[in-house]
Amino acid sequence: MKRLLVFTLIAFLLLGAAPSNGILLKRLTVVNKSERDLELELTGSCEDNWYYLHVPAGSRDFPSTTVFTIIPDVYSMTAHYIELWDPVYGYTCSDTSSHSVDATHNVRIVILDCNLRPPNGGEPSMIKLGGSGGGRRRGR
Repeated sequence: MKRLLVFTLIAFLLLGAAPSNGILLKRLTVVNKSERDLELELTGSCEDNWYYLHVPAGSRDFPSTTVFTIIPDVYSMTAHYIELWDPVYGYTCSDTSSHSVDATHNVRIVILDCNLRPPNGGEPSMIKLGGSGGGRRRGR
């Protein structure tokens, strides 16, 4: 009886370990150190793999960390800094216009203010974004 109970528990744990379609999802961690809300647009190589993710504002001292679960793919990413007076259009930094994100493994993205330059490249699983100057408006 004890073996049957342990076997049943292990079976239920293994069933919940992977999605039913067999694709193992990956973790995308976004650390927002900018003073503005962000919208990340991810477009995968497959048309079905498209995300528009909201990341709340943070600061350098108290960053906002948001974790998303996404389908593994190589994505083209655009970060949009949201303006409070114009939340529909916002702006993109010249540095964030198009970055490739290899989400075939877990990825961490650190986003700074648009006018700050990242001090270094970071660890291999980390992408750092930040601009070299003012941003440009999008959508108009």
